[in-house]
Amino acid sequence: MGKIMSLEEAVKTHIRDGVSIAMGGFTGFNRNPVAFAWEIVRQGYKDLHYIVGHPSCATFLMHAGGNLGIHENSWCGFGEVFAKVDLAGARLLREGKMIFEDWSHGQQAFRMLAGAVGAPFIAYYAPLGSDILNPEYDAMKKAGLRDGSNPRIPKEKFIIMDDPFYGGGKVIVVPAAKPEVGVIHAQKVGDMGTVRIQGLTSEDKEIAFACDRLVVTCEEIVSEEELRRDPENNLVPFIKVDTIVEVPYGAYPSGVPYYYDYDSELIKTWDKLQRDEEAIRKWMEEWVYGPKDWNDFLGKVGVDKLIALRASRSTGYSGHMQRGKNPSPQVFTPFSWRRKAEEV
Repeated sequence: MGKIMSLEEAVKTHIRDGVSIAMGGFTGFNRNPVAFAWEIVRQGYKDLHYIVGHPSCATFLMHAGGNLGIHENSWCGFGEVFAKVDLAGARLLREGKMIFEDWSHGQQAFRMLAGAVGAPFIAYYAPLGSDILNPEYDAMKKAGLRDGSNPRIPKEKFIIMDDPFYGGGKVIVVPAAKPEVGVIHAQKVGDMGTVRIQGLTSEDKEIAFACDRLVVTCEEIVSEEELRRDPENNLVPFIKVDTIVEVPYGAYPSGVPYYYDYDSELIKTWDKLQRDEEAIRKWMEEWVYGPKDWNDFLGKVGVDKLIALRASRSTGYSGHMQRGKNPSPQVFTPFSWRRKAEEV
């Protein structure tokens, strides 16, 4: 049975310096567990071993806070069309303050799948012929970390072997991901811990089953009875969840389908500020270390902004956002109103 905790309590309970952690969500636009990362930064944990397939807004905050010691992933931006490169992370690499281990998207997903099903490794083809398999770029081996002393770090990054079953040529074998803590953000969680995610689930299910301890932050806690009316829509059973944290807008500035959209303006602001270390430091002081809690942070964001981001319960996203040069009709007035006016 998942135990309900506050955001601050959950971070204190599950995070320590050097812990291996995986976070869910999909890039800059979908269910990043940002509030949890925000609280990690505030509490000042260091040298985290971060294993993730789609780092984004949560990762940006932990880069800016200098919280990561090892970062394993397959992409290193935080806003796609709004921010291509995470420069805070790049500075940590240049200064030798973080080890970065590069994987392909497929490798990282399959590693988490192997961890979820309890397999020590899994076969995968895609990166053959790429520099991801260049021994010179095995960052953890070059740092002397593949000596078997850490059970979360495999002794080899990969092994290339012949297909022993069908003679299909060379195949890559990659080790399972084994995070100590997994953190995912969901729309709804039952009061015992059953997890429901609407829309793209990314690798969240695999993270949930691969980790030793699972924290689920959510927009709202509901009764188990509500979720069990249609159990086929639930992603993770309550028996796998260790801690539940109800934290509305807990993925902001990424979006949560059917609840709120992503905040492109803040992501663009981060992209500008990250080019100046002093500017991003001041932003962190005001927006991360300054507020007394997450609700205080949301108060600074402002009710007008949060209401503007609210998503339609029919489409799953906001119809009041400017997404390109040509705004949708709903940016200015509901489409149904405009249509009635034209008919008159």
